[in-house]
This record gives sequence, structure tokens and C-alpha cells, in this order.
Amino acid sequence: MRKAYLFLTVCLLSGLLGAATVQIPADVSCRTDITNRTVNRHDSNKLSIRADASAAKSWIKWTDLDGINVSTIRQAQLRLTTYETRPGLFDVSAVNDDYTTNINWGERDITWDNAPANATESYTAVLAGAATYVGRMDFQNTVAGDQRFIDVTSILKADTDGIVQFILHNSTGLMNMCTHDQGGTMLDGTVIGPEAARPMLFITLPPAGADWPNPELNQVVSSTLSTLSWTNPEPNIPGTLITCEVFLGTEPNLLTMDRKPLTPGATSVAVNKTNFPTYGALANNTRYYWKVDCYDPSRVPALIPGEMWTFYVGQPPSVDAGQDQVVWLTDGSVTVNLDGTVTDDGPFTVVWTQLATGAPTVTISPDNVQDTSITLTARGTYEFMLTADDGTLQSSDTVRVVVGNTPCDASHLASGKPYNTADANQDCIVDLTDFAALIIQDWLECTDTLMLCAR
Repeated sequence: MRKAYLFLTVCLLSGLLGAATVQIPADVSCRTDITNRTVNRHDSNKLSIRADASAAKSWIKWTDLDGINVSTIRQAQLRLTTYETRPGLFDVSAVNDDYTTNINWGERDITWDNAPANATESYTAVLAGAATYVGRMDFQNTVAGDQRFIDVTSILKADTDGIVQFILHNSTGLMNMCTHDQGGTMLDGTVIGPEAARPMLFITLPPAGADWPNPELNQVVSSTLSTLSWTNPEPNIPGTLITCEVFLGTEPNLLTMDRKPLTPGATSVAVNKTNFPTYGALANNTRYYWKVDCYDPSRVPALIPGEMWTFYVGQPPSVDAGQDQVVWLTDGSVTVNLDGTVTDDGPFTVVWTQLATGAPTVTISPDNVQDTSITLTARGTYEFMLTADDGTLQSSDTVRVVVGNTPCDASHLASGKPYNTADANQDCIVDLTDFAALIIQDWLECTDTLMLCAR
């Protein structure tokens, strides 16, 4: 019996803790191909990737990240759009900052032979040590206008010169992506505009106010939670202190929430009736909202409003899927009772599921009750999971059922131990039958290899 808990919460805020996402379109892009090594292909209206004798690789570049401090980036994703229906896979690599050859290339001068970090004699590769592999983009099940994202957070956070370059290479076939100046393309049968089709960076930045809440957004906690904490925003004048106040309540309305002003520089507050007279004694099965507004006297306006965060106080259902069982087939089948026990402080639903262990799939019917039965017809080790859901939290427990062809077989399958070497017929009983079988076996074997067996 193995227990696992999964906390399900309602996501009330989008993004990463309410952080802002900035979209930055590519400044320039262009394809190159090995059959036109020294020819600029700005005349092409697509970014091609090909890995055969007609090899093509494509470059995309950003020369300005809108003044973003890359060290603060939470997440960054590169979005690409298919130019036409040519499904497949291809690699994405990023040109390293310390590779400076021809980094100022333009759409009208880049070629196969001068493209940054290109391994010019390879249909697929980039120059070793000059680029960092990002990942493989999957466009296998797509049509024209479909879009995919790939995480490039580490690439942008490592940027030192404000220039970010990606290489599209090593495809499974001829593939074409939309360019930086794409006029539009088809998406699900509908023409989408230029901005929606062009290569785009989606960069998630931290909020301007208080950050890194503890409890985390939508975290499930116990009623004994003693402290709320966070990080303050950076002051406008280094070395000065930020002053904050904390709001706590059971609805996201500042007018109904308890308010606690703090001393300058404070980044935590105790959860108690002194600080929060109405809501300081946390109740089970209750969602709480909290907010940290900060003030910087050197700013105009001084108020730095925070995000509305939330956490849930409660306990998941208690689930027991029952004791593990060892059974055996009789006349080709065996019926097993699954006896679960669930307790919770409110209504809940349950479901039985079979986990993948290599055993044959069986039907559980009914599967939405605590106690049910199944009929097994094949030898193997089965595992079933009982999950309870009270509408906010989930928990589960598993039970193992070992099925053997005989009681002896089931015992050995469950334990994994080998048979006694003297148990010739493997019935878990060492008796004269085994002795006779072993003696007869010896009589039938020739052991004198030098004399008798050579005749």
C-alpha cells in the first residue's frame, strides 16, 4: 500500500504569480541553403530547414530586448509559425555571445558561408563551441499556420550584448516557418495578421511590487500556518527602506480584509488575531486572499501595489485502498474484492483506476464506489489506485494484487524468491516425488565424459 497526495486548487490568477508577459517580434530573419552558398536569399518568403543534399538552415535575430534586465526574466519562450503544411521536426540552437563573427548580419547579406556559427560543410550541424543547443521543435501533426513554443529562458538570461540569435537546423524533411516580415498566414483556416505569424519572444517578468510569496500562489496549507512572507521591491534610491502593509481576508476585497501596517524593511508578518483580528485564526476548508502593498517615499507616486495572492487551508481526504493481496487462478479466473476506505470532513467522490505494471488490462465496474470487485483471468502483478476528490483536494492510495497460476506460483511471484533447488516440480513441497524426479534425471544423464560418453 503506497499513499500519494495531489492538491488540486483553482487557479485564480493567470501567468507566473501575476507577472507581466512582454512580446518582442524578431528584428530580422533569413534562410540560407547549401546550393547557393554565397547567395543571399532575402528573396525567399519563408524560413526553410532541410537536412539533405539541398540543405537549408535559417537564422532569426533580435537586436533589442526593449531594455529588459535579463537577470530578472522569469521565463522566455520562442514562438514559431508554420508557413505551409510540411510536418516534421527540427533543432533550435542559439549563437553564443562570445562568437562575434558577422553578428551584425542583415536580411540582405547573410549567406550559407557567412552565417554566424554555421558548420558550412554539414547539412545539419552548427559550429561546435559557437552555439548552444536549445531543443527540438515538434511540428509533426500540424498544418499551415500552426504554432509551437520552445523555452529559451536560459539563453536570454545568459545574454550579455543585447543580441539574441537562433538557428533552425537539422530537420526531418523540408520544413518552412514564417519570417520576421511575414504578411500573414492561415491558422485553422483563418488568415491571421503579421504579428500573429512572425517569430516572437514571449518574456515573463516579475511584478513591480512585492514578489515571491510564501505560501506560494494557490498553495494548500494547514490551519497552523504561522507566517506570511515575501520579498520587497527594490527601492528607487539604493539603501533606503521599503515600507509595506499586508491585507488578509476570505474574499479579494480590500474593504473587507484585515489590514496590518509593518515597520520599514519588514518582509514577513505573523498570522494571528493580534495582527489580523477577523481572519488571523485560520479555518479549515477555507480559501484566503492576501496582498502586500508597499511604499517608497522616494517615488512618485509612493504606492507600489502588490498582486492579490491566495492560499487554501484544508486537509485532503484520507484514503486507504486496502491490504495487498496474493491470489491464484481456479478454473482460469479469480474474483478479487477491492475494499477501500475514505474519510473526509465533507462530501467527496471516488474512482478506481488500474496502473500500468505490465499486467493485462481489466475492467473495474463499478469504478466509482469504495468497495468493488474485479475478475482476473491471467497471471501477473496488478496495481489499482483509489482516488478521492472533495472538490478542492485529491488524495490516493494503491493496492497490489498478485495473481499466480497456483498457490505456490503466486507465493513466489509475490516474493520474487527463487524455488528451492530440491523442489523439482515447483509445488513448494520438497518430498519423495521431487527426490524421484531428481534421481531419474541423474540416471538419464551421462557424466563419464572420458569413457562411456565417448563410445
